[in-house]
Amino acid sequence: MITHLNGTVKKIAENSLIIDVNGVGYSIICSSRTLNEACNHSGLVHIFTVLNIREDAWTLYGFISEQERFWFNALISVQGVGGKVAIAILSALSDDDIYNAFLTEDKNTFMRADGVGSKLAIRIITELKDKIVGKIDWKAQNIQSISEISVVNDVVSALLNLGYQKVDILRVISSIQIEQNCEFDALLKRALNKLSSGA
Repeated sequence: MITHLNGTVKKIAENSLIIDVNGVGYSIICSSRTLNEACNHSGLVHIFTVLNIREDAWTLYGFISEQERFWFNALISVQGVGGKVAIAILSALSDDDIYNAFLTEDKNTFMRADGVGSKLAIRIITELKDKIVGKIDWKAQNIQSISEISVVNDVVSALLNLGYQKVDILRVISSIQIEQNCEFDALLKRALNKLSSGA
């Protein structure tokens, strides 16, 4: 799987860019935010990526930050939100815009993006809000998927039930590298070890 690329920007189009990596050109679909940032870089640019494989096409999506990639993975987990719509949302909204829209259940914010109507905006909020808002500060985490944030939230809940303070839990969780496909038991054990040792 391609997770990131370091290369030279060769061409920027309306919704994509081509990066040369050691003589190989990668065509990457990006949000306007990432395209604007790429324009401001001279020489090498670092792009985080998600590779979407279908029977008829391999599509590479690119992001200027891990937070933007996190939102992309979260959005495409919602029924009816494909890569094109997710990129449109990321083009129209900042990280804080998206988070605040979940916090306030503001469907109109999502409807600012091309291709997002009232029903889809409501579905996005309904399916994702409980997984994103409340238990942890997602910005402090190196989290790339909804499954990962769900595991982290479950661990936070378990530690709260054991009597630990939320501020201590978040401090410890933020110090742990969250691995892809992390499991509840393993993450809970690591967190408990750190909490008990006062780390």
